[in-house]
Amino acid sequence: MRNVSLKTLLGVAYDIQTSRIAGPDWIDSDRFDIAAKAPEGVADKQLMPLLQSLLKERFLLAAHRETKEMPTYDMVAAKGGVKIRAYDPEHPPATPKSTGWAAALGGNGTMPEIADTLARVVGRPVIDRTGMEGTFFYYLNYAPLTPQPADDEADLGPPDIFTAVQEQLGLKLESKREPVEILMVDHAERVPTAN
Repeated sequence: MRNVSLKTLLGVAYDIQTSRIAGPDWIDSDRFDIAAKAPEGVADKQLMPLLQSLLKERFLLAAHRETKEMPTYDMVAAKGGVKIRAYDPEHPPATPKSTGWAAALGGNGTMPEIADTLARVVGRPVIDRTGMEGTFFYYLNYAPLTPQPADDEADLGPPDIFTAVQEQLGLKLESKREPVEILMVDHAERVPTAN
C-alpha cells in the first residue's frame, strides 16, 4: 500500500467506516507506504486479522470499540421508490463517464456497502435502513465538495451529493443523532517500525 493514512488502514483492518474511527488528527493526515505479504491462498476476510496484527506490531497500536452518540445519516428509500437495479453479473451495465468538474461514484454492492461508500463522501456514518437484500449496481454523478463552480456555472453542473442520491438512486440521507459503534485509538506511534 502506498501513500495511505493509518485511518484508512484501520478502516480496512477492522471493517469499519473511517467516519467511525476516533484518534489523534495525524492518523488521517500522515501518509505511509506499507510492504507486507500474506501467505498464499489466504481469503480476503482472513486478511483483516493479519492486518490488525501488522498495525499492532508496526505502530504499537492499541484500540478498542465503544458506543458513542454522534451525528449520522439514515439511508432510506426516497419518495417515489428506489431507482437502482439488482446487479446481474451475466449482464453487467456500462458505467457512464463523468464529465467536467463532476465527481462520480459507482459500482456494485449491497446496501450496507453503498452506505459505507457514501459515508466516505458525506463525512459521517451512514446507516442502511432500506431493509433491501442483494447486490445492486449504482452510479452517482454529483458536484464535488470542492472546488465549486463560478456562480454563473452553478446551474449547469451536477447536483450536490444529497440531491444526487435522491434523484439518481431513489435513496434519501436523513440526518440523525444516534449511538454508533466506533473504533477508539488509544495509542499509536507516529513513526512506525520499518517494513
